[in-house]
Amino acid sequence: METLKKDWKEVRYVGWENSMSPIIWRYSFSNKGLTILSQEREKKTMEYHVGWDKEREHGWFEIYDEESGGEDYYAEGGLEFDGNKLTDYDGVFSLDDEVLKCLKEWGADVSDIE
Repeated sequence: METLKKDWKEVRYVGWENSMSPIIWRYSFSNKGLTILSQEREKKTMEYHVGWDKEREHGWFEIYDEESGGEDYYAEGGLEFDGNKLTDYDGVFSLDDEVLKCLKEWGADVSDIE
């Protein structure tokens, strides 16, 4: 069996969200505490690294902003498959659309996750 890997860059509008609210927080910490810098999405070049080991039915992804090398925006996680069907993932609340698009290009069935 084969292991598929893809690395690419995409310009995206990104921001931090939580599961309880659509608020986008961009903040900094200092000795004076938390400072809110922005509640808007930022235009960033994001680096994507996605892999799928078909024999082990396991995959992975890593996403980070190019500008800070992942200091500002970073996500990674695992992908679990049953044959070609993506059945589960971890590491993030919701799987990035670009990761799903990549998996579909490789022939994965992502219908349970979309």
